[in-house]
Amino acid sequence: MIKQISLVLALGSLAAIARAQSSVTLSGVLDGGVRYTDSKAGATWSTNNRGWYSSNRVIFTGSEDLGAGWAAFFRLETGFFLASGELDNTTNTLFNRASYIGVRGPYGTLIAGRQFTIAHDVAYDYDPFNLLYPTLIPVSGASAGFRVSNDVKYIANVGGLDFRAENSFGGMAGNFNAGAMRGVGAQYKWNWLKVGGAYEYRDIQQGTTAIYRPNNYYTFGAELTFGKLRLAGGYMNENQTQAAPISDVRTLNYWGGATYDLSPSVRLGAAYYITDLPNQSGKRSLGIGSVTYALSKRTLLYAEVDYTKYGGSYITNASLNAQKIPHQIGAAVGINHSF
Repeated sequence: MIKQISLVLALGSLAAIARAQSSVTLSGVLDGGVRYTDSKAGATWSTNNRGWYSSNRVIFTGSEDLGAGWAAFFRLETGFFLASGELDNTTNTLFNRASYIGVRGPYGTLIAGRQFTIAHDVAYDYDPFNLLYPTLIPVSGASAGFRVSNDVKYIANVGGLDFRAENSFGGMAGNFNAGAMRGVGAQYKWNWLKVGGAYEYRDIQQGTTAIYRPNNYYTFGAELTFGKLRLAGGYMNENQTQAAPISDVRTLNYWGGATYDLSPSVRLGAAYYITDLPNQSGKRSLGIGSVTYALSKRTLLYAEVDYTKYGGSYITNASLNAQKIPHQIGAAVGINHSF
């Protein structure tokens, strides 16, 4: 009887330990603000239900210690409109921002599901704002599709080198390449310097046809940190193949900027972004300055001012610039809270 009681107590202790090694966390971001723009078309005031400084979202994450240095984890992330609570995507996909499961261990990390592209992972570090102000700056939207579904990603860290490879399955019967995406990327960190780059290849469907055409994308950049000062800059090149006689669509993005922590609560930032369409003779330039003030570890106030200049097809093509304006001045203020 004593042995049986001891066994039950031991099993109960093991179960308690197993439960203690598992965790599920609810977190998210709420962002609300107002923006003013003034251009040849007139002045406007607007709000952004998605958020100006960062996107509104709710996140579920979980992990379990499997022992021997291994762990399983998952992430479910949904975006929403702050004013109405509605999903922030036209397809009403519940977990449109992320939906993946993975395992990490001594030999690296393997993740499967809907997740950020490798290009996004890499570009995050050498964008001056770390991809904040996503509706204003061009880097996040230009990072090889931003997110991708049906994706399997492998990550390995060796010393200061971070290596990543991924394959997104297109799901087309009889055609392994149609709709698929493959990418590789790497970053190296040494003391105050971090450099990185990525290459992505996609087969993109042409409208509603059964035709898929190649899209080649690569990016590289660097980040330098000197105490409170951080410098960052990068380059992106994307080429979308088109059917003759239509010219291929080539898009170049290059940028540079800096942030400086004036105090533990105040951060200043400034950056300049250029988007160039060499095959369409179009160019867009954006200069932006920002200041944030942290009220606490989770809540901050932000303000930004920006100036955008359009040239060439960015003025004549309504699909690139609906108002066909040559320039625009903008400013936004708001509050951002993480939980």
